[in-house]
Amino acid sequence: MPARPAPQAPRLPSFAPASYPGAGDLTALDADGRCEGLRFEQDDAAGADLEDAVFTACFFRGVSLAGARLERASFGDCRFEELLAPTLSAPDSAWWNTRIARGRIGSAELYGATLRSVLFDGGKLGYVNLRSAELKDVLFRDVIIEELDLGSATATRVAFEDCRIDSLLLHGARLSHADLRGAGLRSITAPAGLRGATIDALQLQDLAPLLAAEAGIRVL
Repeated sequence: MPARPAPQAPRLPSFAPASYPGAGDLTALDADGRCEGLRFEQDDAAGADLEDAVFTACFFRGVSLAGARLERASFGDCRFEELLAPTLSAPDSAWWNTRIARGRIGSAELYGATLRSVLFDGGKLGYVNLRSAELKDVLFRDVIIEELDLGSATATRVAFEDCRIDSLLLHGARLSHADLRGAGLRSITAPAGLRGATIDALQLQDLAPLLAAEAGIRVL
């Protein structure tokens, strides 16, 4: 039997340093809710209404989005450093060509969101709700994730490097070129959703009892 090809890696931009000429204030957006080329540092947007806001080529450092309403917000060509959000409420939001470095997010409500060419680089994520989301070219690198819910999500060219996932939920997930070899997996729910993913031999050993039970195989 011919060997299967390796999964395709996420296609990401270089995330080269850029200049951000203007200073922004998340609590005082323009009337149309659009921001471009602005720098936000140490802003506290707790409880702010940022629904449908559009951020393009913006830089965020040490920003708190605790309780901010980000439904249908868009972030394109943005950079985040040390994002703090006990609760990130951003259902149906859109993220593309964006890097989130050293973020600490307790609960990320990203169901229905679209993520394209996104890098999660370091940090810790609690519950990540990506149900019914669309992920394409997404890389998690050196990230601890307590619970990752990909129920009914579509994930293409998604990879993990030096990550830990305590609980992975895959009900109805549709995976293609999903590379899980760089993730320490402690628990998987609905392992049938692994179809289209790549794991290594050690992971297969750990998952063997779960996969056997899913297939109705009795091991004596």
